[in-house]
This record gives sequence, C-alpha cells and structure tokens, in this order.
Amino acid sequence: MIDIFRNYKLQREELLARIAQELQLDKTRLERMEQAYNAVSEVLKKDDTFFKDFDIEIYAQGSKRIGASIKPINGDDFDLDTVLHIYDVYVNHSPEKVYNELVRVIENDAYYKTICERKSRCVRLNYKGDFHMDILPACMPDYFDKEKIAIPEKKLLNWSSGNPKGFANWFLSIANSVKQSLLKMYSEALFEAKVETEPLPEELYNKTPLQRAVQLIKRCRDIYYQDKDFPVSSIVLTTLIAKFYNGEDSIYDTIDNTVFKIKSSYLNSITTHQRFKVFNPVNPEEDFTDSWTNKHYDSFYSFINNFYTKWQELKESFEISGKEYIELFGEGVYKKSLSEQIMMFSKNTDDIVTKTSGIILQGNALTNSKGNINTREGIKNEPYHDFGE
Repeated sequence: MIDIFRNYKLQREELLARIAQELQLDKTRLERMEQAYNAVSEVLKKDDTFFKDFDIEIYAQGSKRIGASIKPINGDDFDLDTVLHIYDVYVNHSPEKVYNELVRVIENDAYYKTICERKSRCVRLNYKGDFHMDILPACMPDYFDKEKIAIPEKKLLNWSSGNPKGFANWFLSIANSVKQSLLKMYSEALFEAKVETEPLPEELYNKTPLQRAVQLIKRCRDIYYQDKDFPVSSIVLTTLIAKFYNGEDSIYDTIDNTVFKIKSSYLNSITTHQRFKVFNPVNPEEDFTDSWTNKHYDSFYSFINNFYTKWQELKESFEISGKEYIELFGEGVYKKSLSEQIMMFSKNTDDIVTKTSGIILQGNALTNSKGNINTREGIKNEPYHDFGE
C-alpha cells in the first residue's frame, strides 16, 4: 500500500492540489453558469428580426474555458465572460448595430431587463448573490476562420480582433503536454492497491499541473491586491505561466520554474532597456500590455517579486508549516485542505500519529482507560483545529 505520509514530495504536491481544488468553483455553480448562457442563447435564437438570419453561439471564454477558474475573494460575485459569436462577417455590420441588437433582445425580455446592465462594449447580466455574466457580441473577421472574432471596440466605433477559442486550445495543448503528472501516478497506484476507503475525488488528481499552478498563482494575486491598485490581469498571468511551462510533472515544480522565469524575463527586459511585453500567443499583433503605464509595470514586478520571495520561504521548509501556505493562499482554504489531507492520510497509513490525528479531526476519537485513542471505547475527545501553528 502507498504511504503518502512517508513521502514529503508527494504530500506537499497533494496539499497544493487540495488547496487549488478548494479554491475552484464548485460543480453546481459551474452548471448554473452554463445553463445561464444557454438560456440567453435560446432567447436570441427566437428573435424574429436581426438574429433570425444568422447562426449564433454563446460560449464561455477565459478561466472557465481553460479549467482554471477560482472563487472570488471575500465572497464577491464571479465574473463569467462569454462571447456571443455571430457567424457572419463583421463588414456587413457596424459595431454599434451589433451591440444595440443584443441590448434590444435582452431588454425586451421581462426577466433579463431586471438584471441587465449596459457596459462599454458588452452586456452584463447580474445574477444576484452568485455571479454576473458579461456577453461580448462578436462577428467573424472573414468566412474562412470560425474561431477568430471581430469585437466592437470601446465607444463602438471600430472593431478589434480576438480568438478566445484559439487561446484556450493553445493553453490546453501545453497543459496536456505533461506525460504523466505526479498526482495522476499516485491516484492510479492507490486504485491498484484497492484501498478500502471512500472513492477518491477524481478531479483532485486529474487536473494538470499547469491548470493548478494558474489557479494557485491567481489566488495569490487576489490576496496581494486586496489593498493595492493596478492588479495584474488573469490573461497576462495565464499567458506567462503557460509560455514558460516546460512539461513539469508536478504543481510545485511548475510554480517554482515558471515564476522564476517570469521574474528573470522581466529583469532581463530592464537590463536590456526593452519594454516588457506580453503578446497574445494566437494573435501576435495583440499586446496584452499595450495600455500599461509605469505604475502597471511597478505593480506587476512588486507582485511577482513578493510571490517569489514567499515561495522561497515555503521551499526552505521541509515539513508542512502553516505560515508560508497561509500567506500565499489564505488561512481558511489552507486549514480546510490540510484537515482533509490528514483525514485521508489516517485511512491509508500505518503511522500511529497520523492515524490518531485523522480520528481526532473526524470527531470520532475516544480515549480508553489506558489513554489510547480509538473509535470503539472510552471518553469522547473534542475535534482539534490548531493547524500548523
């Protein structure tokens, strides 16, 4: 039987995966989001004027599409970015016309009118206390490419180009380039050993190291910018992390290597007196940093350097120490993840201390007349919650 408790590298890797799993949106909310944009799509398809003449599709873009979404910090609404893809070339329409037709259909619906908010180039639907969905109308740049889109620019006077499907395909092809992740090998070994416990949470082990690294670094970003301006956008972080990913088989190594390379790349641009740029990998003409000011650059480097410094502190700890994890990812998710990990350890190890810790955390601990902790006889112990402090 595999004993993860005796393997610090695997133990650390599993904990990082559990933290990322705790951060991500739950299945129920993801299903509600998908139902939401499918419902809007049906309303648009029933339009008997503008949209009736075109094939249309509404689909998610960004973090949801690449499997790297995380819960908003402090209970804020999740921002679901979607595209209304009109399969007709943009030259047949003005940006303002496409935007206004979307607004017309949305505001003609009794329910959507109550939750609709007009934005500069998209329409936002505010689903109270849960998430809001931004619908970006877009057309085809030409008849030969159904992935690329032409997007109404700000003030609805011109068009810009985009390719959310292409970006997702680029990211996922890199993410899936890993031959076999450390946690995938571990979960397969557990199944082979036929461990008699509750079913393993398959998604915990099935996401790629790159997807998990993006989730964790984004959470560090959210924590860092709670009281600071000029936060680094998710698209910039995601692009850089994927760009510098080199097929590492663990979350830990992925974060360790990519953050070092991001920091080095930025410092090299300073040394060579070149502007640090982050281009769209599927549209090299699009510079994600084209609107950055000196304040944006200072903010970016401050965050990367802060994360790198704290990560080095975590690396120097050869046993689980709560302080480093809490500073990087937050106290609540760390403690919950560690608790769940210890309980799992206790069912799959012969180590007495670990078994005892798991029993106590589950609230099933009894102390018998000899002072031994068990689940069969004695006085009930109260659950223990002082994690790594």
